[in-house]
This record gives sequence, C-alpha cells and structure tokens, in this order.
Amino acid sequence: MRLATPLFVAVLIATPFADAYAGRYPDYVALPALPIDKNAVEVDAHGESEFILRDKTELLRGRVWLGYLDYQKAWGENKRDVLAGIVNEMEKGGWEVMLRDEPRNPPLATLKLMTKDNKEVWASVEVFDKARVLVLEPTAR
Repeated sequence: MRLATPLFVAVLIATPFADAYAGRYPDYVALPALPIDKNAVEVDAHGESEFILRDKTELLRGRVWLGYLDYQKAWGENKRDVLAGIVNEMEKGGWEVMLRDEPRNPPLATLKLMTKDNKEVWASVEVFDKARVLVLEPTAR
C-alpha cells in the first residue's frame, strides 16, 4: 500500500501535462513550417475568443490553442505577405477564409475548418512581430 501512494501522486502531477500537445497544434491546423516561438503552444480546455467576421464578431467558447510563429528569418518583415503565406498554407489544409483584412494593423485573417470527424474549428491569425495563431474547437452551446 505504501508503494502505491507515491506512484498515485506522480500520476496526478503528470496528468495535466499529458494533454498539452507538447508545444504543437493539432495535426489538422496545417500551418507553414515555421518555428513556434519558445516552442510553446498554450492549451486551455475552457477558453473563449472573439472571431472577427465581415458583418459581426462571433464569441466562441471551447478548447483553445495559442502560439506565435517566428516568421522573420524565413519570410522577412512584410506582415501582409506573412499573413498571405500563412493563410495560403491553411487553405491547402482545407481551411475556409471567413475574413482577410490585410490593410488592418495588424493584418488579420479568420478561418473555419470542418474536420474529418465533423468538428467545426475556428482560427484567427494576426501578424505582429510574430504571427499570433489562435485555434478554437467550440463546445456545444
């Protein structure tokens, strides 16, 4: 019985980290091969985010992944070109562009994807000094 207690505690401590995707997005995200800043993607099982669309802003809640792509060494400093490159790569992966606002500062794109298992997933890409990529799998409303 004494041997089981330390093992049980170790499992409890390790469990929250097992679901963190180890610094990466889910495979369906389809991002370009750019380094992720600090090799870290934050994951929040109960997050929320606003997604800007043409006529409105949509507030969604669900599982969120947030990370920053370090694009400058590979693609230079033109933020509009960077947005185009990221969006083009995501479109190749099946994402639909809901809004692309390149004159905006910072440039922004909102995208939506229906996964193979029929999950509707949303993404927001904003290009600052690093490209902020937020992905959200909504929970039932």
